[in-house]
Amino acid sequence: MKKLIFIIFILFLVPFLALAEDKPMTNEGGYVTIPKIKETENSPILINGDVYPFWGPVCQRYTYSVYYKDKEGRAPEYVRMYFNGDWLDMEKADPKNSNYKSGVKYIYKFVPTKIGSNFYFFEASNGVGKARDSIIDSPDNGPVLFESGFLNNEVVLIDKKSGQLVWRYPTDEEWIGGVALSDDGKYLAVQSWGYVYLFETANPEPLWIFDAGNTTSIGGDVKGGIDISADGSKIFAVIGGKAFLFNKNSSEPVWDYEAAENFSGNAHNVAISTDGKYVAAAMAGGGECTPGVIGHCKNQDVLIFWDTQNQEPLWKYQTLGNFHDVSLSSDGSFLASSTGCPDRRAYIFSKDSNEPLVRSEMLTRDCPVHKAQISADGSLATFGAESGNGAVFLFNKDSPNYLWKFPTPQGSSVRALGITPDGNYIGAATLSGGYAYIFSKDSAEPISSWQVKGAALGALDISDDGSYIAVGGNDNKVRIFEKGLELPIAEITLNEYVGEIDISANGQYIAAGTSGSVYFFESLVSTKVEVAGEKVEAETTCTEIIEPEPEEETIQLTDATEAEEVLSWKDGKEEGSLQEEAEKDNWQDILKDFIYHEGRFIILAFLVFLIVTIVLFVKFKKKWFWLIFIVLVVILIGLSIFLVRPVERNLQVESDLINKNINKVQINKDGIIIEEVVE
Repeated sequence: MKKLIFIIFILFLVPFLALAEDKPMTNEGGYVTIPKIKETENSPILINGDVYPFWGPVCQRYTYSVYYKDKEGRAPEYVRMYFNGDWLDMEKADPKNSNYKSGVKYIYKFVPTKIGSNFYFFEASNGVGKARDSIIDSPDNGPVLFESGFLNNEVVLIDKKSGQLVWRYPTDEEWIGGVALSDDGKYLAVQSWGYVYLFETANPEPLWIFDAGNTTSIGGDVKGGIDISADGSKIFAVIGGKAFLFNKNSSEPVWDYEAAENFSGNAHNVAISTDGKYVAAAMAGGGECTPGVIGHCKNQDVLIFWDTQNQEPLWKYQTLGNFHDVSLSSDGSFLASSTGCPDRRAYIFSKDSNEPLVRSEMLTRDCPVHKAQISADGSLATFGAESGNGAVFLFNKDSPNYLWKFPTPQGSSVRALGITPDGNYIGAATLSGGYAYIFSKDSAEPISSWQVKGAALGALDISDDGSYIAVGGNDNKVRIFEKGLELPIAEITLNEYVGEIDISANGQYIAAGTSGSVYFFESLVSTKVEVAGEKVEAETTCTEIIEPEPEEETIQLTDATEAEEVLSWKDGKEEGSLQEEAEKDNWQDILKDFIYHEGRFIILAFLVFLIVTIVLFVKFKKKWFWLIFIVLVVILIGLSIFLVRPVERNLQVESDLINKNINKVQINKDGIIIEEVVE
């Protein structure tokens, strides 16, 4: 009997021992899973966490900063920063400032000597509660480090038949956010960080240039976008959060859209229908606001759809994640889009409604669904997912379940994707590993594949007949691969990373533009060298430290009343709470995460209980063994519910939502308020 009691005791401990296993954490391209904390009404507030400058070279000084606030004015026990697995104490930007009720800025300065990812978030405690910033499901990543300062950007036109440059046009420090050729190859529309250009491809000088008046600093992953109608008569672009529609004959916009100046954020991409009747924009960090009206500060991320006859949108769709891409069917009847964290889904819409025809399950655990492309008739759409969960998906507009999925080697990010108008072929390329593929719609197995060793491929287009793809990478090269051939048929060198590519529908021309946008937040090609038999990151000896221009500061003050009434909306109508949607979606994510980690140990413990119970029953013939088994299973279920911790996790999501709905006060270097903006 003593032996039996000992066995039961050991069985009871099994789940505790199994579930004590640490979850892996990585700082180089893998998942970084940070345990949630419980935020209460007594917790402090951390807001406006960031790093400045946001991107740049090594040997430049970067400053991490966050504002600490406490409604009771309590001083922090600590303000610290998680940085690549270590905790670093932060210091006050102004040692004399102790106004914790209004907000005190804390900073940490850093000079990188090697290229690589830098994962960070902020945490503070006032002794009775804790708070975090710059983390949702995983830490933020920054600064984004490059070998180049991107001072020699350009647009190039390539003749497909000869594989030679036709002409190149310099844009200097202006990153290229999009290139778009008319179907006949006669016109090329280009969007840079602050300008729109229209070219006749027969001439290397623009027909006209439009200055969008963008005052934001150049650089970042949210690049804007441009597209052109099939005949080149209409051009649609978004720069700095403002949308513009042009006719080809004038640099004066037909209309622009900024939602009565209450519009924020920028676009990841835009699209126009073949006939130019419809346009759409996939926004990041955007949204609109009715000042002073509780529940109408809708500064979440938004997908916008227009009839080009009117600058006011036909409809909008809002969700809790950046819209990373958008694509329209030929006549604009259908639209495909994809989202980032925490939504991470594929979407297909009809032009007639902002109710999705397809809203997929979450396609990744912790990374954006970066690309979306739809066929001319809207029946098929393909999507590309990011690192760790890197994959190509094919969907039919009639089902929320994908037709097939192709996981990329090592889960590398797919940030370059295309589909032929008939939907028969899909082209895709990866960042890590430099893989490029052509697929048939009928199979997840590539019909042609290539690898560009030593390069990350961030730009791609596929010809309308699916016979070839053009890809561009961070080795500054555009390569043309034909289906069935092992080597590229042409290779063209540009001045900077290739970020944008478009092929004219007639196959005559390939346009390309340079940019670092698509390469943001990715560990590109390894910079490791061998030292004493081990691979370590190559470091630079900084003979001089680059001092950036002073940052123009903003401090964010929380309007708790409005924050609690964050409402979703569709076409101006409130339709439930974003918090409720987040909680529902978060439960799905929690269960997936639980099954992936703790769940396997729970199942193992259950099987152990069952097997031992059967063995004991067979040997001793005692029915009460089954009663013990049932009791242990009940305990196991209770333990499972406890481990999920839904309240803590949902509180974190709610906190993230509340932190996004704030009032901003613009201040000068002396701390004097110069402008108040309600978002």
